[in-house]
Amino acid sequence: MIEGLTIGHRGDVRDRIEKRSTALELLATNGTIEVTRQTIEAGRHFNLYAADEWSGFEFLFLLKGKMTLEDADGDETPLNEGDFLYHNGLPEKPYFRVETDVEWLMVCTPPSFHLIRDDMQEMIAMAQSVEEKDPITVGHCSRLERLAVLTGERLGLPGEQLISLSYGACLHDIGKVRVPDEILNKATQLTDSEWKEMMKHPDHGADMLSERDYLGGAAEIVRAHHERFDGDGYPRGLKGAEIPIGARVVAVVDAYDAITSARPYQKAQAKREAIDELKRSAGSQFDPNVVRAFIEVTGDDNADAHAE
Repeated sequence: MIEGLTIGHRGDVRDRIEKRSTALELLATNGTIEVTRQTIEAGRHFNLYAADEWSGFEFLFLLKGKMTLEDADGDETPLNEGDFLYHNGLPEKPYFRVETDVEWLMVCTPPSFHLIRDDMQEMIAMAQSVEEKDPITVGHCSRLERLAVLTGERLGLPGEQLISLSYGACLHDIGKVRVPDEILNKATQLTDSEWKEMMKHPDHGADMLSERDYLGGAAEIVRAHHERFDGDGYPRGLKGAEIPIGARVVAVVDAYDAITSARPYQKAQAKREAIDELKRSAGSQFDPNVVRAFIEVTGDDNADAHAE
């Protein structure tokens, strides 16, 4: 071995954090310089930090895959294997859409691995807390996240809203961790007082997420995901466009997943039955435009004949 030279192989990393859609590996450090590698699966959206969150020099090289950079005006710049970008502090967050599975190398100073790792660990812990509290939701949150983002893309939502939608869909029921187990797991019909307690979970969830700046948009979605398009929902009785668009999306995909999933109190229904229920409730419980977009995402051939 040559003195002073360090050779690393594919699996040699200093630190690593992983969740369903991405993995981040710390490869090397030297003083304030940090080298990391990240993989992100297709269909995801992410952003880089703005200068008010993290400021320094950052170089990013796309090792494989395709991404799209979205600017504030809606213009898009494709990024392909071999492309790279760098900055020395950004006035605002740039947003990216991952077109295919990607892998990229990042070199930055000062270090940023710990910031990304901490955010990811926090998200993982919150998602796990929901599933531990309510085992019925295992798999439910990840399905909602995927369907919500696809529907949001169909609606033409920008990157910032899609990231908030992703977080909001995944954590829409986080407030249930503050609902007593005897109410959450009750097999029979809830009493009026128990139902009032259950109806607090959107506010509980929003309050929990609002403690973290990067989850502010998701908090708005969580607070309003049980509102109805006709104003008969809770906790605020919001109506139509008063309801954040992300919450209107989560309401639709949440209902669809609930109908098509087996629960202790109901059998799973077929996709066709769930779509028909969404169509019947478009304009009352659900935003018709969101229902239409969701149906298009699911590939229903009769989408144009309904949800007008």
